[in-house]
Amino acid sequence: MEALTQCWFTRVHQPERKRHREPDGSVSSLCRHCHRPITSWNRLNWFLAGGFNVTRLAESAARFITVLDREDDYIVARYPVAHLPDEAAVDAFKLQLREEHGMNEPGSSLVLVDSGRKKRGRKVSPPADVSDAEPDSPQSA
Repeated sequence: MEALTQCWFTRVHQPERKRHREPDGSVSSLCRHCHRPITSWNRLNWFLAGGFNVTRLAESAARFITVLDREDDYIVARYPVAHLPDEAAVDAFKLQLREEHGMNEPGSSLVLVDSGRKKRGRKVSPPADVSDAEPDSPQSA
């Protein structure tokens, strides 16, 4: 009976020394632990070959706006925005979609989700600068 390999537990595959460049720009090899075919697009992250790779799909997906029904958890429509020239045009397109789908009406459960907008984290104020304190003061401790 074979033991479970390291990559089975960690989901991190490591390639063997022998690697091959594929026509699509990816690199393929065999995992040195489980000996299964693996592929990479950046030579850092390796995934099992011959399957559906959600990470690659998300990395290569174009920007789109989704109309989502929050009550039913249902995607009503999805609109690509690659044809729009700038962010102002995207904002105008969003206003147009809000009107078309009646999102401004009271009681509407529809919302717009923009795949290109990244959520910004909270900004934390920098710590107080204690370099101006005297060497023997309690602030320098």
